[in-house]
Amino acid sequence: MAPPSLDSDDSFATGPPAHDARFEPDEIVGYTRSASDVLRLVAYGALTLAMLALTRWGEHAVLGFETDVLALLNFLDAPSERVLAGAAQLLAVVVGIGVLIVPIVLKRYRLLGYLVVANVASAALVSVALSWLDDAKPQQVSNHLAAGAGLELGGTVTPAGLATFAASFVILAPFVGQRWRRAGAVMITAFAFLRIVLSVQLPAEVFFALALGGAVGAAVLLAFGRPDQHATLSAIRASLVAAALPVMRLESVPSSSLGSRAYVATRADATELYCKVASPEERSADVLSRVYRSLRLKNVGDERPFWSLRRNVEHEALASLQARDVGVRTPRMRTISEVGTDSMLIAYDRLEGAPLETVDASTIDDALLHAIWEQVAILRSHRIAHRDLRRANLMIDPGGTPWLVGFAFSDVAVDDSLIDADVAQLMAALALSVGAARAVDSAIAVLGTDAVRTSLRLLQVNALSGATRASLRDQKGLLKELQTTVAQRCGVDEPEFVPLARVTRRTILTVVMLVAVTYFLLPQLSDLPGIASQVEAADWVWFIPVVFASAFTYLGAATGMIGSVPNRLRFMPTFVAQVASSFAGTLAPASVGSMALNVRYLQKSGVDPAVAVPAVGLDMVAGLAVHVVMLVVFLVWAGRSALGSIHLPDPEVFFYGVAVVLGLAVVAFAIPWIRHQVLQRALPVVRRSLSGLVAVVRSPANVAMLVGGSVIVTTGYLAAMYLSTRAFGGELTFAQVGAVYLAGATIASVAPTPGGLGALEAAVIAGLVAAGMPNDVAVPSVFLFRIATFWLPILPGWGAFTYLQREDYL
Repeated sequence: MAPPSLDSDDSFATGPPAHDARFEPDEIVGYTRSASDVLRLVAYGALTLAMLALTRWGEHAVLGFETDVLALLNFLDAPSERVLAGAAQLLAVVVGIGVLIVPIVLKRYRLLGYLVVANVASAALVSVALSWLDDAKPQQVSNHLAAGAGLELGGTVTPAGLATFAASFVILAPFVGQRWRRAGAVMITAFAFLRIVLSVQLPAEVFFALALGGAVGAAVLLAFGRPDQHATLSAIRASLVAAALPVMRLESVPSSSLGSRAYVATRADATELYCKVASPEERSADVLSRVYRSLRLKNVGDERPFWSLRRNVEHEALASLQARDVGVRTPRMRTISEVGTDSMLIAYDRLEGAPLETVDASTIDDALLHAIWEQVAILRSHRIAHRDLRRANLMIDPGGTPWLVGFAFSDVAVDDSLIDADVAQLMAALALSVGAARAVDSAIAVLGTDAVRTSLRLLQVNALSGATRASLRDQKGLLKELQTTVAQRCGVDEPEFVPLARVTRRTILTVVMLVAVTYFLLPQLSDLPGIASQVEAADWVWFIPVVFASAFTYLGAATGMIGSVPNRLRFMPTFVAQVASSFAGTLAPASVGSMALNVRYLQKSGVDPAVAVPAVGLDMVAGLAVHVVMLVVFLVWAGRSALGSIHLPDPEVFFYGVAVVLGLAVVAFAIPWIRHQVLQRALPVVRRSLSGLVAVVRSPANVAMLVGGSVIVTTGYLAAMYLSTRAFGGELTFAQVGAVYLAGATIASVAPTPGGLGALEAAVIAGLVAAGMPNDVAVPSVFLFRIATFWLPILPGWGAFTYLQREDYL
């Protein structure tokens, strides 16, 4: 027998379970940072913020609560109230001093340091918070109990005092026994009650102080460590003895199981048990993991965590027993028992063997792969999902026979999605050892093509175990190869994966867009009453053709987009994409949002990415060319007076700028790395782009749609602008209004705001007034135009954007 490890116990236990004194001072063997404190910090922190908000903005609600409490205590007379207040203050002093004296007497100076840090931090934070609350001048409670007692309960039982008490008891909890913890909870409750009924302050401050103190206590334990609450070897041995499994030797071993520590127990007959011990620390870590996964992922089959550690262990035992009963090779479970007061133990016969991840890949033959898949086939046929099929849970015994272990996350009576997830997990795990082709072929040989095909939708990173994901990062491209292999073997043309991530790049993009909309557009709405008063005098009969003219522009935009690429695009999705661009285009200057949306739409529609970007650029260039031509036409049509104060830039300045740009390009091209990037990477992309553009230019139909679509867009906006002026009795001709709008839109195109907000309005209003339109007609006309062409399309644009995402067009 191998010599015992440093963490071992060779004594033979035959008596009853020994008392587990892990919480007694002389049993503290180390300190650790605990997931339990993370949970408490989050919970207390959230409660603190809620109480702060309630104290400042929910004054009437807490006053109602105070009134209800006082109604229950009207039977107290003044002397009783004075005695109660005095006793509360005396008890507060005693408890405050006692909390600090106990660590000194027990020589727990580390604990004393914890308490000092927590008390100072709690008092300081409460003072800052109360100062903020005082700025809001919350109404004080008219408390007849305090008035009758002739005093206000202050001094030690202040909000700061309550916070220090709460922080102290949270810190003391892991150092003391269960009885002392209960006593502390009773005292905190009593102090809080007395503070409420014998004070003239808002009662919400009490709950805020308690929550803040709890948060500070949890933060101190998290920062500096709490006593290690994992079960001691003596407690584990006693638990096994109580389960009629006395052991001669017990040692800790590395564990591949999440949420527990592992031990090997040797019995008198030399048989060995593999024991997993789960403590509240692992329970808290499991809850945190499940909460994180529920916030980040969906459709992964995670159930809500059980309320107790016992239920978790019992569920693992149920799944293990069920799997063994239906014929799955898994070690026999021997017992479940309590360890001390908080931990749980589950013991199995120890399996001699090695996990698959340690087995030499060259020794893994097809027979072994088939045997592994046969075990999974048994689970599938009985609706049992293992849910953690990583290589560490595939044990290979000395005879080369596979065993399944690690049923901690398993479920019984599951639906097809979890069964398919098992197949996906195992294919990914086996591919790490034997490659994608052998992993897929062995799965198809045992389970059949249909089972592997349905699992393809879950063959993605978020559906795999953490260990498998980490290993795949070291073998880049393996997961993609595995997906491709499954698709080829199963005859799937284009895999459709189940959306698992709640927060995706699309979600982030949408949030960013909404934030940008709020940032850029909300200031424009600040004068909404003024805008409404200006447009309320309009002849609203004209608004209907204005809206139709605005909608007409999307028809032109879709036509131009179809003409910009050599591929055949479906008209209706393209039209919806242009409507969606009215939402995306409000989020960035110079139509960046619209361009990005159209590029993505073209790529998802089968257009080569190297062609999609220049195609959108070609559409923009065509629109610019049409805009310039129409501007010249309307200026000539409207006459010389329409030029007004428009001045073209000095051509000499333009040529100087071109010369500088060319000089910088020559210098950059002389640098070898830049030259390599241009010739080896950029040039091939440019060639592909040009080939796509040449295909468009050579097609008369494409050119007609490209130019015609731009003409429709510009004409639609011109008509909308002219009809808006008619709604207010404007008398300028169509040529004059068109010239002013086209010139104003040219100026606004360089404005660093979405849709040229502010710049377009100012330019067009100034132009209309210069052309002879009264100011009180020009201003509301432009606002009516912007309502129809900018503001109204945002909501249907958002709906179109959502539709395109849902239908996988973006």
